[in-house]
Amino acid sequence: MTLLAAVLAAAALLAPASAQEPAASGNWDARIVSSSGTVTVTPADGSGDAAAAADMPLDEGDRVVVAAGSSAEISLDGDSLIDLQPGADFTLTRLQKTESSFTLAVGSLLAKIQKLEGWDLSVRTPTAVAAVRGTEFGVEVDADQQSHVGVFDEGRVEVTSRAGGSELLTPNQETFVRRGFGPARAFALRRFAARRRLMRAQIRRLRAVRARFSVLPPSQRRAMRRYL
Repeated sequence: MTLLAAVLAAAALLAPASAQEPAASGNWDARIVSSSGTVTVTPADGSGDAAAAADMPLDEGDRVVVAAGSSAEISLDGDSLIDLQPGADFTLTRLQKTESSFTLAVGSLLAKIQKLEGWDLSVRTPTAVAAVRGTEFGVEVDADQQSHVGVFDEGRVEVTSRAGGSELLTPNQETFVRRGFGPARAFALRRFAARRRLMRAQIRRLRAVRARFSVLPPSQRRAMRRYL
């Protein structure tokens, strides 16, 4: 058993009954729920890199880098799931539920996000910002920093170029944004069509995550993060 795993197990045994209740901070309870291969977490507090581990709590500003041939899953409150694909460089920029944002510098992700009642969530890339309302979507940033965004079977995403202009995606549509240009007009899934099977698997996976997820109170999160 790794040191972090031992700490997680001990914290679970010692946690009070109120540990099952959501923290009152107004932030997402973000946690790595699984990882494979080489996944590195760089804490925002500068305490040094750590290897990802199941149930590792994440804080605002943490960076997660997924090596080639590796993957990681991040859950938000147990009701949303972000699947980081091989080569992803992902930062939890802001975790306040009323206005949360993530940054994808390169690589790709698939996300199943719960319906956001009056909350804002966005994924930022070098060339675009994808504003999300509870949905199934994918984002990819290629080696040329061209951004691709797709919506699967439900939800809407508004894609805004950092150069100006926006495009609203509805189910089964995608767009792309080149540096210095506005988003391409929405078109039927093409780049993301092959990932529909992965999204269906992710929805099934989210059910399993939700069944075992309990929100950590702030004191328990701090105890776990001391070992990052």
